[in-house]
Amino acid sequence: MTIPFSNNNEREAFFLISSQPVVGSLDGTSATDKKMLTHADNNKYIAVVNDGYRVVENHEILIPLQNQMVKYFDQSVLEDVQIKDVIGSNYRSSYSEYIFPRINREIGYSNGGKTTFGLRYIMKNTFDGSGSVVLYGGAIDFFCTNGTIVGEYDVTRRRHTRNFSVDGFMQAFDKSMERFNWTMDLYQKYADTKIKKFDEIEKLFETLTGKPDGGENNRESKRQSLSDKLVSQYASEAVERGANVFSVMSAMTHYASHTDGFALRGKSDETTLYKRQDRVTSWLNSKVWNDFVESVAA
Repeated sequence: MTIPFSNNNEREAFFLISSQPVVGSLDGTSATDKKMLTHADNNKYIAVVNDGYRVVENHEILIPLQNQMVKYFDQSVLEDVQIKDVIGSNYRSSYSEYIFPRINREIGYSNGGKTTFGLRYIMKNTFDGSGSVVLYGGAIDFFCTNGTIVGEYDVTRRRHTRNFSVDGFMQAFDKSMERFNWTMDLYQKYADTKIKKFDEIEKLFETLTGKPDGGENNRESKRQSLSDKLVSQYASEAVERGANVFSVMSAMTHYASHTDGFALRGKSDETTLYKRQDRVTSWLNSKVWNDFVESVAA
């Protein structure tokens, strides 16, 4: 069997971490309970963490993950797996995304159009003590590359401690496949549910984002609010997909996946898009969204 992950040595995600003591520049005093993490090749500073913090290198997670993919999925499914690595600023976080074009479902719109969603996984790791290793199961719209997270799976069983172990990938694959199919059924229901009143959408986005600032800036008087941008994006989506709940959702997933109309600001980097996907997932799991779907379907 041909393993489709032959480019591991060329991937930026496989960088290594070094640690060294934290020493005061004035008198040489060492911090006994802290250590400094740096990039092993260029010695770039990453973070100061507790001495007990166990660095989990990306290769410790991604190699077992890929080996389990080879065991779990048919060879034909693995032939055209698409891999994308995104490294955060100062190497403090990384996201490795695997897209499976051959595991897909078609969604038909209320206006007669259609799109195809594919299965994807995202492995998130951090190197500054800010969080655990997390595997996300998700879906990607091949028509417009909108990405969604449809499940979060704890396969590491530990945070960054000395007892860290990688386990449970196979069970996570089972759960994510079930969740993917369930989600596609739900998206089809969204596509079949027409929107009758435009003001319902405006109210929804205002509530979800907390207008006026949408949680992203404090100078709303000088620029369009996130809520207003989402309304504008819905109008664009409705042209292609019809005036339905699916188009409302697509406006949000576009915000989570693209910078056109939703530019990154300040010190943001490409990892911000994955953080936005987390945010949109919370919106889609909220009572506000569920109430909206029920009200327009009535």
